[in-house]
Amino acid sequence: MNLAISMNTILNFLHSMSLSTSNKQWLADHLYEEVKAEREAATTASGWPKIRREDMHISPEVMKLVEDIEPLPDDFDYDKARLEYLLKKHG
Repeated sequence: MNLAISMNTILNFLHSMSLSTSNKQWLADHLYEEVKAEREAATTASGWPKIRREDMHISPEVMKLVEDIEPLPDDFDYDKARLEYLLKKHG
């Protein structure tokens, strides 16, 4: 069964219960920890949002061109790579 409940309905339901302050704090802490974990999972180590395949709208032609490209590792040193490229090009 697919049930849609508004956030106001959930909040009203919680208010209708006789929750102690410590119960409310427990609930808030657990919800916050879940939010924090979800945000951390959705960003890279440098804080940029992760791009998921389902977020991308790429034509099949372009996708075929890039399908075998491996992403760079998180510890990739751009400055070092640029320096090596310039030294190789201008020797």
